[in-house]
Amino acid sequence: MRGEAAQAEFAACVRCDPVLALRLQLLPVDFGTQPDLLRALLLAAPVAAGAAQANYAGRWRQSIGVAHLAQALGVRSGAVDAEAAWTAGLAHNLADYLDTDIMPPAHAADWLEALDADGWLADAVRYHAEPLARGRAAHPLVRIVQLAYQLATRADAVDSVDVRAALAALQMGAGEAAQLLAESQVQVRQLAQRFGLVDAVAQSAGGGFDRLARLYAAQAAQSALHGHFRQSDGSSSQIFGLLQDSLRALFGIEHTCLFAPAVDGTLRLTTLIPAEAGLRALAIPPDDGHSALPRALARNAPQQFERGEADAALVDEQIARLLGVARFLCQPLALHDGQMGVLVLGDALPGLGLSPLWRFTLAEYSEMLRPAAAPPATLQPVAPAAAQGDDIPRDRVRRAIHEVANPLTIMRNYVNLLSDKLGADSAVQRDLGIISDEIERVARIVRGITLAEETAVPAAALELVSVNSVVSELVRMALGTLFTPNKVNVQIDLNPDVPPMPLQKDLLKQVLFNLAKNAVEAMHAGGHLKFITRLLTIDGQRQIEIEVADTGPGLPAAVASHLFEPVISEKGGDHAGLGLTISRSLVERLNGHLSCTSTPQGTRFLIRLPTLQNGQAPLTTTRYGSM
Repeated sequence: MRGEAAQAEFAACVRCDPVLALRLQLLPVDFGTQPDLLRALLLAAPVAAGAAQANYAGRWRQSIGVAHLAQALGVRSGAVDAEAAWTAGLAHNLADYLDTDIMPPAHAADWLEALDADGWLADAVRYHAEPLARGRAAHPLVRIVQLAYQLATRADAVDSVDVRAALAALQMGAGEAAQLLAESQVQVRQLAQRFGLVDAVAQSAGGGFDRLARLYAAQAAQSALHGHFRQSDGSSSQIFGLLQDSLRALFGIEHTCLFAPAVDGTLRLTTLIPAEAGLRALAIPPDDGHSALPRALARNAPQQFERGEADAALVDEQIARLLGVARFLCQPLALHDGQMGVLVLGDALPGLGLSPLWRFTLAEYSEMLRPAAAPPATLQPVAPAAAQGDDIPRDRVRRAIHEVANPLTIMRNYVNLLSDKLGADSAVQRDLGIISDEIERVARIVRGITLAEETAVPAAALELVSVNSVVSELVRMALGTLFTPNKVNVQIDLNPDVPPMPLQKDLLKQVLFNLAKNAVEAMHAGGHLKFITRLLTIDGQRQIEIEVADTGPGLPAAVASHLFEPVISEKGGDHAGLGLTISRSLVERLNGHLSCTSTPQGTRFLIRLPTLQNGQAPLTTTRYGSM
């Protein structure tokens, strides 16, 4: 991709891909100025593998054969532009490459209308298989693609009456056509050899190397997407422009709009994404349970809508009509002002919300929101003074961090491999999701140390998180590794009215794990551990309370009086006595309060967290896989 020679070679390769060549022409994205997005597109593009490669190779050889013949016939006759003939021939069987659930084969040519104002290119694809006699008076591009298709797919086509008549109309004879056909076949074989699409037995599907290669491509695509979003200057218009470019290039989503709560509380169209003017007339009540837009906000999860659904809200039908789509996905999205909006994605694939690349795109969008607003001072981490003799040379810290990052990457890759290998079992995938989230949490901690060594640590943005889900996830994660082996029975009592709230999820998870681990260690012979969530109003302020209570012997008075001070632990071993000190510090960073009461019958910790207040940091997208 560097240098004029490499760019020319790249263009020659893409020219031979029936899908990518058209996508690059159809997308209103200047890939010359956005090479990162182009790289992400190429790496994320689906490639046939294993048994499916044989069928793909057959379709591709037909595409190239008809394209080469159409171009040769166009040049020989002088009737049409050579590039137009190549494009029409390459796309003649476009329907074979498309997802027929999204677009019926009969409408595949509609995609090409944007490339030719007069519609001849689309007509050439639409009518390529019609009898030659029907096209006698049609536009030359239509007739040339019809003729190229017959020559490439019919045995002994040169000797047939209809083909000879079509050749005569172009002032060509059968001998010349036979020579063009032979040259085309040689060209197809050479290109098939070059691109690995020869007439060979298909490779076996599902090999470990193939899966690892796909995982590498996915991570490389994420890296390219990260670079693409880093072009932003932090302004809303540019961030949403980069997001729209990504939607078009990576997911084929052309029609989008963004709704957000207005002053009157209804969902209305915003100006952050250009959309049909008619959408401005719509105002959707937040309690409309039939509409997918309020449901997405209420559930904080993507919601799908398809036209013609019996129970669908009429306003959703109108949105789909104005966007010109058959279906759309509603994605909750954090905005600069801390509000949650709804991004409407027209004709999005049904499984888009589960796509790792889609989640990464949302995470990159959220990351770009962070510099826009300064979080409150209470969220700024305060580095404790280093104790005498605790200094570690920075080069050792950097080397250690580097060595930790490598096995984390390997573990993440193997979790992905296991996920692919073990199939769709929901329980297994849920557990693998927890492992993946915990690996990512360690990676974030490591990255935070790196930043702290090199510059001031930036304040982390908040995300809309369900406290109940954090508790449930912690119990699932620790049940087989911490609770059951130590004969601890766990009870959870979660108030369903507790709303999602903006906070740093990793901090709350760390606090809860510290408290649970301390409780298990206190109950040497086993016992009972309880997690409870409540919704309170204290001094006119709404708060969420989390109780963690055990049935251990309680804390000695000497320990209880210095509970949150960094003292030497009485547990012995490698305990530093800092767990509760760190926990209180983390809760305070969440604008909350941690307290403890202890009796001989057990110990109870209470975490109180305020709900959303003015001046807090902007929200980021919730990590749905962890919820």
